[in-house]
Amino acid sequence: VGLDHVDVDNSISPHKECKGSSLKIIEFNAERGRWWLEVSTLDEVRQADVIILNEMDIGMARSDQQHTVRQMAYFLGMNYAWGLEFLELTRGDESDRVFAPEHLPNFHGLHGNAFLTRCEISDAAIFRDKIGGYFSDKPSFVTANGLEKRLGGRMGLFGRIHINNSVVVVGAIHKLGEGGDNNHESEIKKYIGGSKAVVAGDQHLSFCGKIGLRAIIPADQKGFTWPASCKTFGIGRGDNICSNMKEEVQEKTTKPCVSDLGFRVTVSDHAFTSVTLDPM
Repeated sequence: VGLDHVDVDNSISPHKECKGSSLKIIEFNAERGRWWLEVSTLDEVRQADVIILNEMDIGMARSDQQHTVRQMAYFLGMNYAWGLEFLELTRGDESDRVFAPEHLPNFHGLHGNAFLTRCEISDAAIFRDKIGGYFSDKPSFVTANGLEKRLGGRMGLFGRIHINNSVVVVGAIHKLGEGGDNNHESEIKKYIGGSKAVVAGDQHLSFCGKIGLRAIIPADQKGFTWPASCKTFGIGRGDNICSNMKEEVQEKTTKPCVSDLGFRVTVSDHAFTSVTLDPM
């Protein structure tokens, strides 16, 4: 299995094709996915038709060696597609190592992006940047001051779902092309073609226009999402939704906080972004 193999499971949801006049989208950088169960209790997540996720681990000590996407998908009764962004060769950055004892190795060391949906997924594809400085022993920003060493590259995971007898392209993107020497826009525009599409993730707002889509702008023109917590949305916007479908319900940002389990827990340093689109 190569780096660009996509793990797709269409056996979980009973729906081969989705039907309906609206499409509820939620996007979330899940920061390793270690809090997938707590995230899955939130009403906005449970009610979504498509969940677009960044930073989901498989077999990493920092996230209890879980296949975070598969477990979340089975819990919610949704199909999923997951693609590798990095093969992690260490236990992660300084904050990760709080959850990863020094004596405990990674079972698989896989880290990537995903989307969940109640529809059948087909024609999955990955668009990937060059590795750049991530596979380096030198301390730098991209190696978490020398604590991380990785194989792979920033990437976007794409697939097609069927709604009301038409195709909708779904994409989960994470800093794709932000290194400056990678250009995937024409390939992605060709992949989307004339289809309806929603592409989202921890990605600069300008990427939407580069792939022929419209940026979904929050009502207050800010919609800060990072660094977020139970107390704040942060001071910047790192998470965006792109689409060529009409908005039925405006984009909304929600703090990454679960508080209905008898305690409050911050489940990521990124806020949720969500929107309801018209697929008709």
